[in-house]
Amino acid sequence: MDISHLASFYEVVQKGSFSAAADSLGVSKGMLSRHVSALESTLNAQLLQRTTRRLSLTEAGRTLYQQAGEIFALARQAEQDIQALTEEDGGRLRFTCPVSTGDRMVNDLLARFAELCPGVQVELNFTNAMIDMSQGEHDIALRAMSSIPDNLVALPLGRLKDVVVASPALLAREGIPVTPYELGGRSCLLQGHNPAWEQWHFRKGEEEAHILVQGKVRANHYSTVLQLARAGMGYAKCPLMLVEPWLAQGELVTVLAEWQTGLHPLHVLHAQQRRVPRKIRLFKQVLAQWFAERPHYLL
Repeated sequence: MDISHLASFYEVVQKGSFSAAADSLGVSKGMLSRHVSALESTLNAQLLQRTTRRLSLTEAGRTLYQQAGEIFALARQAEQDIQALTEEDGGRLRFTCPVSTGDRMVNDLLARFAELCPGVQVELNFTNAMIDMSQGEHDIALRAMSSIPDNLVALPLGRLKDVVVASPALLAREGIPVTPYELGGRSCLLQGHNPAWEQWHFRKGEEEAHILVQGKVRANHYSTVLQLARAGMGYAKCPLMLVEPWLAQGELVTVLAEWQTGLHPLHVLHAQQRRVPRKIRLFKQVLAQWFAERPHYLL
């Protein structure tokens, strides 16, 4: 079996089409089609059902795809093991985290990491999309998530605290809310497109409040939400670590401070490896230290 033909087949299945796979690999659709046909000829089995609209795997194709995934995972692991031996303080480190979180931390993180590993090139991918760390495209991640996949190693940092904020001008117009229930009738800034995020949860002692908020503006980044909040466009709920600079400058004010709201389990994540490279261990240490120096961000 030609390993390049197997790789072409695996990429076509992963991307869902010959066109997408060809774009990903930078080759022609015709070459991928020839590779898959040659693989089917070698194995004397049809692997894909092709129609004008979609591809589907045959039973033989599903078996081969699963085993190919194991083969390429072992190949990635072998590459990482060799790189760990030869690039302890060199090569690259690929880090991913949510956009606003990365923007808030990046200067401190990179300055401290550069002191520990000056020869390592850092690649940053700040995105709010969930990344599949098992694909080997990222080395380490910072994510707020409650369920950790079995194939990842997770270092829990604590639960990230939210606060509700508004501009002084908005509070001067509307008055300061005394209870969470008042937010139900005021304009709030909505985050993302998940309807569950429009339900704001509060707790004070034994009392709980679940408020369905409403507003005319929705944004997918906290940085945009905070910009709108500073302009007096509504109330915002976001992690304290992101809003603290604007609180210090007086551009935003915390409301309902005696109520606890929004706790996000925060983890540093990386793929399971027999030997974790020193640069990953040190970057994990830098991340943990950053939050340890700011304990008020966590509960």
